[in-house]
Amino acid sequence: MLDILVYLYESFRMAELAPDRDALEKRLFAAGFEEAHINATLDWFGHLSESATHERLARAFERHYAPEELERLDAACRAEIAFLVGAEVLDPESREWVISGLMQLAGEEIEPDHVRWMTLIVLWSRGQIEHFTHLEDMLLNHEPGRLH
Repeated sequence: MLDILVYLYESFRMAELAPDRDALEKRLFAAGFEEAHINATLDWFGHLSESATHERLARAFERHYAPEELERLDAACRAEIAFLVGAEVLDPESREWVISGLMQLAGEEIEPDHVRWMTLIVLWSRGQIEHFTHLEDMLLNHEPGRLH
């Protein structure tokens, strides 16, 4: 899933410039992605980009993880998420989408780098990135514990 999302991000810097779903499916299939992964990824991505902001989530800064989340997201990943929230890169609702996306990564061991990529993709798809290059550099090239 993450490979497909990164491909979409790199191909369409402006989310609104992405072609319709049928064209995306054909392009992703031609790029060598499997149909089942394409459909699951585009379904998740469609829900993400169409979701409305939930007022109650705007006030939910503290996060308690479910047992299955604790199993998949190790302490380093949870610390990365908390750091991004504390640095105000992620708002609480975007944090939930990042966690949702990470939990969809079947068969992969989730690492802090995955957290950063998923953060970038969530912010991009929700139209919350104004300066792609700067945020991309901050998220993908920072040292742990430093984001400036």
